[in-house]
Parts: sequence; C-alpha cells; structure tokens
Amino acid sequence: MYKVLIVEDDRTNRLFYSKLKVWEEEGFEIADMAANGKEALMLVEENEYDMYLVDVMMPVMNGLDFLSSLKEKNITKPKIIASNYNEFDYVRQGMKLGAQDYLLKPIAEDELKDCLINVRQELKEKEESGITERIFTVCGADISSGFTQKVIAYFDTHVDINLKDISDEFMLSKDYFGRLFKRQMNESFYRFVLKYKMEYGKYLLSHTDDRIYEVSEQLGYKTTDYFTKLFKEYTGTTPAEYRKKL
Repeated sequence: MYKVLIVEDDRTNRLFYSKLKVWEEEGFEIADMAANGKEALMLVEENEYDMYLVDVMMPVMNGLDFLSSLKEKNITKPKIIASNYNEFDYVRQGMKLGAQDYLLKPIAEDELKDCLINVRQELKEKEESGITERIFTVCGADISSGFTQKVIAYFDTHVDINLKDISDEFMLSKDYFGRLFKRQMNESFYRFVLKYKMEYGKYLLSHTDDRIYEVSEQLGYKTTDYFTKLFKEYTGTTPAEYRKKL
C-alpha cells in the first residue's frame, strides 16, 4: 500500500477522506493527517510518504508554504492540491512548487479515483526506473563502467536477451563480446542473464500483482513451467511459494 499524508485543517473534510473506500481500492492508505503545514512538516521529519494531498488555505502554515518546504527538502513524491473555485491563483503557484494535480472542493470520489490512478502509475514508473541497475548491483556487476552501463541500457529495453542480438548491437563477434562480458562481470553471459532474470522475477513477484504466467512472459519465457523450474533451481522455492512467504 502506498502511504498518504493528508494536510487539511477542516475536521469534517478529514473525516470525509478517512471514510472513502477508494484509497484501498487503488492501493493507497491514509498513514497520517495534519491540520496545517507546520504539523505536516513535523510528520515529514519522522516518516516517509508516497503521496501528499494538501489543502491550500490553512492557518499557521498554508499549503503553498508547505509545498515550498517539501521542495527545499527535495521531496519529489506526488502532491495533489485541494482547493475552492476562487483559489486558482494559488493552484497555479502550487503547480510551480511541484504539485502534480489539483482537486476542486467539494471533492468528488470519482475525481479522486482518477487522480489516484495517475499517481499510482507515476509511482510505479519511478519504482521500475533504475530497477535494472539495482539488479545488476545485486548480481555483482560493477555499474560504474561504461561497458556495464551500455549493457544495462540494452537489458532495459529488451525482453529476449541473447548473445547474438546483443553482440550485433555492440557490433562485436559473439566470441569477443562473450569474453569481454565475462571479464567485466566476472561471470559468463548465459549465467549472468539467468541470474538477472531470476532476480527480476523476484522483484516482480514481490512488487506487483502480476500473475505468474505474466511474470514469465515479461522475462521472455515461453512457458510458465520452464520459468517455474528455473526459479525453483535458483531460489529453492516455486514462484507461488516465494510470493506466499512475502
């Protein structure tokens, strides 16, 4: 579940937010609520949040000052502004301070749902960006080298990863590329690709709701049975067993 901080001074509105089912339906949960920007900043000092829903007009510290503080702290998680019809100038300022979207009060649940869908997609894309590099690190690769960065870029954009195609991409013979790869990664190309796919499979099983056959397809395997066999040899458990243990 993605954690949400709601910054809203009106108690009735806070109660309204807390009763909405759309949060859980879209994979979010209200982690905390604050009555103004100052209270919210105190919570931010102690906790991490995946999304902020911020009222514009509040006492003590308004929504714009709160957004400005988040910007100074380099907090880039999605922020949604809640405003009244007569506050569009504030909304424009909020967008300049990093807000991704806004909702007009009184907030309609279907409009909030649309916002959450967009936020969830953005969060998912941010999670997935750089996942290849992180898996390479787990696999023991030196990601600082130029060669490794080019290989990462290739893995990022290809599902069917094989020695012939990647050698052609690098304009090298298969034998030469294979030797170069082993020298850089301290492992043969075939062994490394297997390890990479199994680690990526573990990531998909733990971070997505994709079915096992969908995970298998994303890894480039034609049959789920073959993926399951390789995964069990690598981890000691089947994909289904691995997911149950999470």
